[in-house]
Amino acid sequence: RRNFVAGVAIAPISLLGSPAFAANKKKETPPPVPPTGVEYSGVYTDPNHPKGFRVVRASEKGAVIVLQDDPIGDVIKVNAKVKSNKKKGETTLAIDFSPKGGPKDIMGIAGQGKISFPDGNTWTKTSGIDGVYFDPKHPKGYRVVRVKKDGKVCVEIQDDASAPAMELTGKMRQSGFLFVDFSPKGGPKYLAASVKGNKLVFTDGNAWIKL
Repeated sequence: RRNFVAGVAIAPISLLGSPAFAANKKKETPPPVPPTGVEYSGVYTDPNHPKGFRVVRASEKGAVIVLQDDPIGDVIKVNAKVKSNKKKGETTLAIDFSPKGGPKDIMGIAGQGKISFPDGNTWTKTSGIDGVYFDPKHPKGYRVVRVKKDGKVCVEIQDDASAPAMELTGKMRQSGFLFVDFSPKGGPKYLAASVKGNKLVFTDGNAWIKL
């Protein structure tokens, strides 16, 4: 039986709660969230190489570390095995420095925004806009944002493990906005973003989450 209001057929309330209506209602998929246990990911400074950088990010097989000792030096990529100790709140990185001419297994202890080494050296995680980010639109990829000494911004992105890594350029404005050139990826020439908490929020609505 149907009820009529102003000549329009209205389904009984009992039908609205029926399995047929429930089946037609689309299930909402929760948004992707950043992985856990990768708090060591980030951009670091090394006091032994103050003009260079160290980028540490999680990978499928452990961690990848990209190093440059100075602006005109070679950019070198090394791998690390990762082991977490939840009780101590620390993560051990067994880093293979052999591509850089160093030892094969150097243990670095990551925690509290630092990576400490047996020789007494300590890398410190940078604050501000520099960092490794999680993009909910590409949950299997990564984004690295790094501000150079000249104020220019380097943005390295990879959408997933099978996609090529791309290096984009950006500019910081005095207003605090970052403008990234996504045209090499088929996107806009300059897309603006601003830092809000631990997120880099773009004007198109997307937000990268800093790890």
